[in-house]
Formats: sequence, C-alpha cells, structure tokens
Amino acid sequence: MMQQPEPRVLHLNTAKTWRGGERQVFFLASGLKERGIHQWVVGRPGSELGERCRDAGIPFHELAMRGEWDLLAVRRLRQFIRQHELNLLHAHTSRAHGLGLMAVAKTPACRLIVSRRVDFPAGKNLLSRRKYLSPRIARFIAISENVKRVLLSDGVPPERIRIAYSGIDLDRFAPLSGAAAHASAENLKALREEFQINGQPPPIVIGNVAALVDHKDQATLLQALAQIPVDAPAFRCLIFGEGELRAPLEAQARELGILNTRVFFAGFRDGIDDAYRLFDIFAMSSKEEGLGTAVLDAMGFSLPVASTAGGGIPEMIVDGEGGFLSPVGDAAKLGEDLARLLRSSELRSRFGDYNRERVKRFSHQTTCEDTLKIYREILGDAV
Repeated sequence: MMQQPEPRVLHLNTAKTWRGGERQVFFLASGLKERGIHQWVVGRPGSELGERCRDAGIPFHELAMRGEWDLLAVRRLRQFIRQHELNLLHAHTSRAHGLGLMAVAKTPACRLIVSRRVDFPAGKNLLSRRKYLSPRIARFIAISENVKRVLLSDGVPPERIRIAYSGIDLDRFAPLSGAAAHASAENLKALREEFQINGQPPPIVIGNVAALVDHKDQATLLQALAQIPVDAPAFRCLIFGEGELRAPLEAQARELGILNTRVFFAGFRDGIDDAYRLFDIFAMSSKEEGLGTAVLDAMGFSLPVASTAGGGIPEMIVDGEGGFLSPVGDAAKLGEDLARLLRSSELRSRFGDYNRERVKRFSHQTTCEDTLKIYREILGDAV
C-alpha cells in the first residue's frame, strides 16, 4: 500500500485589500507553518496579505492576475505548481476558484480545494454551473452550515462539501499590560473625544464594524437607531468601515435626523481592537453573511449582540443567551432589541459573559486543524 503524501499547499488569493477572507488565509497559513506544513501563499503584487505573510516568515509569491480567465496567470501557476511539486491548490476567492480550475486541468497531481465564505447563490448561467460542478474540485470548504446549505442548493454533491468554521485569534482578548495597555488607553481617550463620548454618565456606545455594502444593510440599522425611543438611555452608534454606500448611508442618516448625533461614520481604521473595547453593545444588520467574524470579535470582547438573523449569524449568536436576533430587514425589531440592551446593564453583562465563553469554539487553531484534516482526506483518496 502506498504511503499517503504529506500536504504541499498553494494558497491562492486574488484580493489586494485586507478583509475578513484575507485574515482567514493568514490565520490558516500561520497555523500550518506552526505544524511544519510545506506551503506557499500566492497573491497579487502589493497586497496587504503579501506584506503580512512576509513579516511572519510565510513564503509568499507575487503573481499578477487580471481576472479569473487570465491565461498567462494560469500558465505561471502551472509552472509554479510543478517547480515546487505542490499537491493541493486551495482557492480562497471566487476569482482564485476560476484560475485554479484551469491550473489543475494540466497538473493532475495537484488537487483543487475551494473555500466558500459567502452565502450568495452561484449564478445560473452555464459558465457558473460548470465552475461549481466541475469534477476537478476535490472539496469545497464551507465556513458555516449556512454556506453548506447554499452550496447544496446550487447542486454541489454533499460528499464534496466539508465545513471548517472561520476562526479568530483568542489571544487578542487577553487583558493588556505595560506599554500595550498605555497605548490602548490613549487610543480610547482619543476616540471618546472624537465622537463626543463624555458626560456623567457617558452615553452607551453601540458599535458596528462592516463594509458599507448592500448585503451588510446598514440602511436597516439606521432605521432601527432612529426608532429607539427618546426616553432610552443616551447612546452613540459608531459605524466602522468604508464602501460604495457611504454617501447614500450618510444621506439617509441626515434625513432621519441622526447623523453626528445618534450615529457617526468612523470610516476604516487600523487597530480596530480599541474600537471594540469602546463598545458596550455590538449591532449587525446583514441580509447575508457566510459567518461573520466581526460578530466573533465582538463575542471575544465580551459584548452583547443585537443582530439580524442573516446567513450564518445564528450559528454564532444564541438568541436570548448572547444577544437578540431579529428577522432580516426588520428595523422595528432590531430597534426594540437595541433599546432593551440600552436599558439593562445586567442584560448586557450577562450576554457578554455568555459570548466570551461561547466564542472559544471558534478559534483559528481549530479552523486550521479542521482544514488540515480535509487536506489529508483528499490526499488519502488519491492513494
């Protein structure tokens, strides 16, 4: 009987920006490095992922990729796979999925794995169906049961889907000390001054961390904030994130009479952990969500959550235990839930304590172990 080969992995990511998916790639590559797995991360020149990989000593190869049908990029991928004798190509974005399919067509010793992080249905056109139903895909890795359900509805056979929940770095939530504690205190002071979080008692801070795009649906959050009764405790809602909908959302908030009074748009910031330390409540209003690591971060910082039940959010938040869940798009219910949390410090504390314990099952180390099991399963099939 032939011995099962060890994983030799090419992680393919086509994004230049740094968002949740890129953070998951970095966590996975870091975990595999700790376990001695031979791997390369391949990404676009000048990407944030590339900089972070190099800083962490993770091999990173720059590859210009103009789209998922870039034949020159495919040819160079094949050369790289052969040169380094790689046996697994793990595609981490939709464009990587398309490039990976073409790359493995002529490198049969390399098996293709596709991570699926979003719960959007696949397109119904012929090209999209061929892309998702191709027998060249050894496994899809869904980041939640919700994403698995979408893949099944798209016609992907269940035997080709595995789940590895997205994970976070639990060490981030340990108490700070020394210089780190001092720097955090200074950052918090600056944030309080910037967003007028002062007075005795100071206003309660509601936080939202998400890109300003349609599926995050901050429009529903703004409506919910506007509906909170005037006799509720004073609060500020800080929305951290950038995106194509910033101007329309600011216009909506202005029309509702809550811009720079109840709600502030804080933009994209580095060092977002101090924002979480400032929050008293975390709010999310997504229509769709593969899982939602911003919610996991909130849980790690012991925050109660008021959220819509979009996508995989109910797989993280237990309604009535760690937060409140409302139907997608239901601004009235979301506003009621936020008002309940504003009025009860005991409820906020109890929900936060529950979330701090529950989030431990979503460690990025667990994600790495689950993914490595999938790698070994695929390589075992080939023996």
